[in-house]
This record gives sequence, C-alpha cells and structure tokens, in this order.
Amino acid sequence: MNRIPWVRAAAVGVCASIALAVPAVAAHQAPPDAPDVPAAMTTPASPGPATPSPGPVKRSEGVTPEDIRKARELERYWTPERIRSAVPVDAVRAGETAQAPLRAPHAAGRSALFAASHQVASGVPTVGVFLIRSDDGSATPNQFCSAGVVTSPTKSLVLTAAHCLKSGKSYRNVAFVPGYRGGASQAGEPGERPYGLFPMELGKVWIDERYLSASPSDDVDFAVLRVGPNSQGQLLEDAVGRGNTLTTVPAAGLARREVTLTGYPGGQKTPLQCTNATRAFQGRFMEIACDGFRTGVSGGPFLEGFDGSRGNLVGAIGGYKTGGLQENISYSAQFDNDVLRLYNQAVADAAPDTVNPLGGAGTWQHATTFLTGRFHSDSVRNSTSDLIVRWSDGEVSLYPGNRAYGLGKDIRLDKDKAWKQAKALTVGEFTGNSTDDLLVSWADGKLTLYKDVNEANKLNNRIQLKGPNGTWTHAVGLTAGRFGGGNARRDDLVVRWSDAEMTLYSNVDGRGLHAEKQLAKPKNKTWSHARDSVAGNFATATGDQDLFVRWADGEVTVYENPGAKGFKGEHRLRPAKSAWQYSTLVTAGAFGGGTRPDDLVALWPGGKLVMYGDTTAKALGRERLLVPARIS
Repeated sequence: MNRIPWVRAAAVGVCASIALAVPAVAAHQAPPDAPDVPAAMTTPASPGPATPSPGPVKRSEGVTPEDIRKARELERYWTPERIRSAVPVDAVRAGETAQAPLRAPHAAGRSALFAASHQVASGVPTVGVFLIRSDDGSATPNQFCSAGVVTSPTKSLVLTAAHCLKSGKSYRNVAFVPGYRGGASQAGEPGERPYGLFPMELGKVWIDERYLSASPSDDVDFAVLRVGPNSQGQLLEDAVGRGNTLTTVPAAGLARREVTLTGYPGGQKTPLQCTNATRAFQGRFMEIACDGFRTGVSGGPFLEGFDGSRGNLVGAIGGYKTGGLQENISYSAQFDNDVLRLYNQAVADAAPDTVNPLGGAGTWQHATTFLTGRFHSDSVRNSTSDLIVRWSDGEVSLYPGNRAYGLGKDIRLDKDKAWKQAKALTVGEFTGNSTDDLLVSWADGKLTLYKDVNEANKLNNRIQLKGPNGTWTHAVGLTAGRFGGGNARRDDLVVRWSDAEMTLYSNVDGRGLHAEKQLAKPKNKTWSHARDSVAGNFATATGDQDLFVRWADGEVTVYENPGAKGFKGEHRLRPAKSAWQYSTLVTAGAFGGGTRPDDLVALWPGGKLVMYGDTTAKALGRERLLVPARIS
C-alpha cells in the first residue's frame, strides 16, 4: 500500500542531497600540546580516498587521551581472528527463531535482469563491517552487519540497518571497521583494518521510535550512530576521507538507473559489489537485483554516483523482510524525511527516540471516544488533565497526563462489551470534590454518573440518574463545563440532540438534572453538522468556559462563554474545507503550561495522535506529535 502522503511527505522530482548546514556538535576537548600519534596512514589532503602509508598521523582536533584509550581497549578485544570468525546478526536471529534460512540462493524474483557481483579485495574506504558483541550468552557472541560512512560536520557518523541493533538484547564492544578487507596482508600493503577501528559512542544510536516498538515498522529500518576516534586519534572522516552524502529519495524516484550495492556476506568478509538499476517495490521500498548478497550484507549502502570510494547514499540494505529473503534481490526502505530526521538528531547530538508509552498507531485507530479530566491522584494534586479513551471493543482506559504536554502509560478502567452501547459521554465535576466524574448517556436512554473516577475507584462508584427512557435516546452529544451555573464547578451540561436542538442544564449533580435553557432551536441548519464540542478556556484564562467545536466540513470554531453569550461570540480557527474535516476525535484539557484547559488532543487518520498546546480563541497551539501515523 502506498505511503500516506501527509505523514511521510516526499518532494516531487529528483532526489535532493542534504545541505550540511547544521552546526557541528561540540568537539572532544584535548590538551593544546597533545602530540601526534604515529600510525600506518596519513590524513588525505583532499576529499578523495585516504591512502594508507607509513609515517606520522596528525591527531584530529579535540581528541583526548581517554578517547584513544577506549579505541585501544576495543582493539584488544576485536582481534583479526575474532573479526574473521564473527557471524552475521541475521543468521543468528534466524537460528534462534527457527526461521527458514535467510537469503536463499535461488528464487524466482520479480526482476528479470540480475547483475553479476564481484569482490573488492582492496576494500572500500566508506564501507565497512559493523561489529557487535552480543552480551546474552549466545554461542556466537561475535556478530556483524555492514555499514557505510555518512559525511557530516561531526566527521563521525555511520549508517546501518536498524534491525542490526534492535533485538531487545544488550550489546558491548560495538565498533565500525571501514575499508575492511579479509585475509592476511602482503608485505608493504595495508592490513585488514587499513583505517583502524572506531568504537561506537555509548548512547549515540538514533533509531526511529516506530522501529523500537513491539511491532517494528519496516519503513524505518535504518539507524544512524556516532563513533569515537580510532587508536591513532583520528575522527572517522579524517581517516577515510569524505563520507557518503546522505540523499533523500522521493517515492516517485525509487526507480533509479545506476546504483552500486556494497556489503559483506557472511563467511568471507571481503566486500561484494554490484551495480544495477533499481525499481520501486510496494511504493515505499527500493529493490535491486544483484547476485550473491547473502546474510551479513544488512546495512550495506545503496550508492548513486559511486566513484570507487564514495557516492550519494540513497539507501541501505534492510526494510522489506529486513532486506529480502533471497541473495539475488535486496531492498532498502525509502530514504525520506524520516532518515533525515535521524541524521539531524545525530548531528545536533539530540536525545534519541525512546519506546512510546502510548503504543503505536495501530492501537489508536480503534479509539472511539476521547474525554479529559482530573482523575489520577497525582493529576488531582497538580491540577493536570488526564485522557480517558473508550475503544471499539468496549475497553475504557485512563492515560495520566505528565504535565509536559504528554501522556503516560495507560491504566485499564474497565473492559466490557456493554460500553459499546454508550452513546454519548462527558466529564465534569458533578459531585463536589476535586476528582472528576464520568457522565454517560446509553443507547436505551439511561443516564449514569460514575463518581470520582481514579486509578483505585475506576468505574465502580455508579449513580443512575435516569432509567431507560425515550427522551435521552436522542442525545447525541454531551459537553460538561463551567457555563454560568453560578458556581466554580464544571457541572453545567450542554446537550446536542438528534434534531439539532442545543440545551444547557446548569448545576448537574448526583441527584440529577435541574434548570434547562435552550441554546438553539430544534431542526436548525447549523448544529446537525457539529462533530465534536469540548469545553476549555480559550478566550479567557479563568471564569466561565468556552466551547470548541469541530464541524463536518472542516471548520473549527470557538464560542466564547456560551452560557452568557449563547452562540454569538464565535471565533473561527479554521475555515471550511480545512484538513480538520479528516480528524476523527478531539478533546481539551490542561496537559502542560499551567492549569488552564486549553490544550487540544486530536486523533487523525492512520492513528496519528497530536496535541495542540496552549490553543486560544485566535489560533491553534503548537503541534506536538504524540503517536506517529501508521504506515501500511
């Protein structure tokens, strides 16, 4: 299925190389009189390939003796023998899960034109083996993938496949060996590690949170990581020369005329190379037909404009089936704004993604109702809002607010198919204390109040306000708030009826409904088009509340203090035919920036969950992505 356009937007036309205008991260601090370190190679004077040769090598600026110590310590572990005996990460996992052998040698692929591959015995400066020591007691702890150097202001970035690192297991002694070449060296020739060994820096791995989830998205099977200097005190690009240029590819440009694939098949540790045309696969992967790319090549780069040493990095083996099941066809996830985001995080040394406590978009596609209020005991103490969600299977969940425009892990309040019969729901402070209550109108007309909902009481304190009846079967929308009932509680109820009539009940409590006021007459031509209405303070910081309304045609409006002004104080936030016609649910609460309930939470197609913090009657607030949309 094609990508959802508004989630993973790709530019139209030819691929665009990334302009490296991002400031470099702070360099390692080194003493000004640090001596040069002798080595078997020199730093290139041009962006061409580094040429190993005897003589002193100038230490890169900012490198410290501690950096060099770490590299030397890692070299002591990764002896030439251990590197040669390392097994592909994919092969280890296939054995552990009893899968069929990965990358079978013969298969009827989609592409008819297979290109022959050849070994590059001298190695490629910007491609190497990515070494991983598994720390789980595996019989084959020394493992590897392939990887490529990415040019950047840091001079220290490497790109590989995310599945090489994401397994839920711990690792250590992770390192990158660029230009690795298998076999013993002849006299006067560079060794197996001609540019040295570069340790991965602790915590400097950037993987998309969608790949970190329990169900990894193959669209984002790539990882950017930062390595420290080698034992000669050189940063990666000072050793190998300029890296490969990370290049984004639009969905319309996945078919490319000439792309060079390079990787290290298991068992030989000599890079295998092939050049062929690529084609689009499923509208979101790049496919290439090259013989002999068996297990071990994961993370190997797709290079366009390759000059023998470097090129434009347009992909990496991974994505569909973690790169493919046959050794004659390989895949890459599309390099779009997602890989660019990880690259920018790495350049800026930003915090890597973490596993989302809210789960994935596949879950949020099943939400049917959003409600906000103060429920969790911590939220009551801090005057913070929480989110209650009713799901399509009848489960009801509570997501505590974190006071930082976000939500914590869910707490189940109930799971009963009877909740599918709840026709309209709202939250207010009806019973006179600080913990909010849930008011429900059922399909048979019953009206039920669930008092003091929290993580302990859940939905056990139930008060029936009305038994089954013919009137409340016509209630299609409930919105509780502070609408001029004469007190400071959010106990006034706006009801939208099936004939478009709008009424206001003031001071609802545990004894039932009281004074009723008509806000809009039956069969009016306006309110039948309302989809969501929620209470909040958008026009004023305190006092009576305003009504936020999302309309079927995409218009979004705020009615200022409807208890006093009716529907005359209207503020339009979005015009008709705006993107809001595609949103499915919306609610408002106080999730950050104080106790004023002016933060909107909206659900969009594909399970995308967004918060618009500090919304006013004049403008929607800043967009904060809580759950990315599902890509299928």
